[in-house]
Amino acid sequence: MIDIDRYMTQLTQMLRQHFGSRLSYVGLQGSYLRGEATDSSDIDAMVVIDRLDINDLDAYRAILAALPHTDKACGFICSNADLANWNPLEIGHLLHSTKDLFGSLQTLIPAYTRQDICNFIKLSINNLYHGLCHTYIHADAAAMAATLPALYKGVFFILQNLYDLTHGAFITSKNELLQKLVGLDRTVLTRSADLSKGIEYDLRESVTLLFNWCQQTLAAVSSL
Repeated sequence: MIDIDRYMTQLTQMLRQHFGSRLSYVGLQGSYLRGEATDSSDIDAMVVIDRLDINDLDAYRAILAALPHTDKACGFICSNADLANWNPLEIGHLLHSTKDLFGSLQTLIPAYTRQDICNFIKLSINNLYHGLCHTYIHADAAAMAATLPALYKGVFFILQNLYDLTHGAFITSKNELLQKLVGLDRTVLTRSADLSKGIEYDLRESVTLLFNWCQQTLAAVSSL
């Protein structure tokens, strides 16, 4: 396992050395933030600088290459202006799923509303629903089985925001969120976790489960 605190400290130091006062923010996202990382997990870092061009992307690429675990480096980079102009429907999730390591994300993001959270959930379900139906119709069984864990992965992020919308609390951990869910939500998130571990299920039943959840959840969110 990667020592994530050491890695992020090194990354931040190198970013500060290269960009100086241009560096606005460094944050941690993903499975390392949630305490759920495995040996195969990516390192999801968020970086914001005052402006961003192709030369800055080259510089960031070189910084990551100079650090250990280059093959695990992942995440998101943008400029201050990009972030200020970002679609508000994604801002709530971004804020709640990122840990400040350098700077404050709260001071860089645009305002967002409850309706933006609803729209984020609906768009995420729309994309998941379309991806599920498209793959089931146009791919063979082997391709469907290979794609299904990735499709189910999106369930967690949708349920995080749905729980926040309905209960006023954003739950970071999958295990903690699972304990708070009931009914079909709990069943689908459990299936998502099992598929990520390589546990095999009947393909048609798993597709049907996710298909029904998408339809029911989309209808429920539309009525909020």
